[in-house]
Amino acid sequence: MAFEAFVVGMLTSADQAQQWIISIASSFRITLIPYYLLSIFLLAFAYHLLLVTSGPNEPPLIKGYIPFLGVALSFATNPEPFLLDAQRRYGDIFTIYVAGRRMHIIGDPVNAIPAVYRNFKTFTFSILSNNFDIVLFGVSEKQAKDEALYKDNLTALAPNLLSQSAVETLINKFNKNLQPVLSREVEKLDIEGQLSKEGVVIDFIQWLRKIMFEASGKALFGDTWPSDDSFLDDFVGFENGMYDILKRYPSFMTRSAINARERYYHRLVEMFQKPLVNPGPLIPERLKVSTPDCKS
Repeated sequence: MAFEAFVVGMLTSADQAQQWIISIASSFRITLIPYYLLSIFLLAFAYHLLLVTSGPNEPPLIKGYIPFLGVALSFATNPEPFLLDAQRRYGDIFTIYVAGRRMHIIGDPVNAIPAVYRNFKTFTFSILSNNFDIVLFGVSEKQAKDEALYKDNLTALAPNLLSQSAVETLINKFNKNLQPVLSREVEKLDIEGQLSKEGVVIDFIQWLRKIMFEASGKALFGDTWPSDDSFLDDFVGFENGMYDILKRYPSFMTRSAINARERYYHRLVEMFQKPLVNPGPLIPERLKVSTPDCKS
């Protein structure tokens, strides 16, 4: 009995010692919590101050002093004065760091946007481009996220849209196509000299859109560009529903616009199945860019 009591006493003492050790360890861990929190806080500040920086070809970065949040509070509470002040200090193109993300701000669309397109390695627009391609234009996700295709497209677009000579060529082609289209549409209004008599009442916006749509299309794609009203109507139907499509409204609200888009695409496919007659310099270069389905 004495031996059994001794053993029980030893086990009890061991349990007490274990509980004592656990209690000390728990107290030690609790004591270290403030140090853990302080370490995380200091690491966050160090990361924000030392590693959140702009690259050599990137615009000035306004990141504030708060880790992760950056300038989110200033931007959210009073955005207009904040952005105007940043524009005065940093110029027309700058970047703000908000909630862990970088937002490029373009303050002057006339001078800044061409600079942005020329520097497409920095301003990739990949997230926005993917969203538009997949949701709005119905491109497959595989094709929309093909980085090589995206790069090839930009390589073809940049020299044919941004250089001064390319812009002048495009403007000249547009003007040459505008003159006959405008003359034709004016003649349609001047039945039996109506314009020189009482005049004609028209929806000027619709009338002008038809002219600009055809002249612009022919400046890019040549004389093969369709000129019938149904082609324009489908484009307008698609254009009018773009917001609803991008906002992912229910199908019954977007069906009409999507059907118009598909009819419009079908006409484009028919056009490309024929040789393009007198196209602008951009389209032949763009047609050389292979899609994922065409790559070997």
